[in-house]
Amino acid sequence: VVSTQSTWECTKVKALSEELENPMNVHRWRKLEGSDPALYDLIQKVRTLQKRLIAKTEEVVSKDEEIAKREKMRRDVANLLERQPGQEAIEQLKVFQEGLGEKSKQMKAMQEELNSYRSRVGDYKDEIDRLTKEMQEMKKKFFELKKAEQAQMDQQRPSGRALHTKVVPQTRFVGGGFSLAH
Repeated sequence: VVSTQSTWECTKVKALSEELENPMNVHRWRKLEGSDPALYDLIQKVRTLQKRLIAKTEEVVSKDEEIAKREKMRRDVANLLERQPGQEAIEQLKVFQEGLGEKSKQMKAMQEELNSYRSRVGDYKDEIDRLTKEMQEMKKKFFELKKAEQAQMDQQRPSGRALHTKVVPQTRFVGGGFSLAH
């Protein structure tokens, strides 16, 4: 870009310096036009060519700037594409997604199994609670029956005898002569 600008500037300076060397006076050209038409035509051609050269130089500079912009855009796109995942990464991503799908299915199945086990545990707890209540009721009935039997036996027995006789423990000895009685 800098070299194209310097080239353009050099061309412009050259054209202006040539114009200074050959001053273009309108009246002078009129004299040349009448006296030497071939020279006048050549001077006109030089002027036209200089104008075309300046226009082309400006066009080249603008084209160079556009090329530089496009080259920058190309580099940006290339950098962007380099950061994009390649074919291997896409294939690896597919493998991971398939693995994730399988693991998700397994996890759902395990979650359903866990829920099933939890419901079973809940059923078992309810069954245990029910059986515990039944056992408590049975114990209560049993003790009530025992009490009733005891009361009935107490009524049938003569009142003079004691219900429980005191048992006198016998002294027992173990090897070494030590007594085991309390």
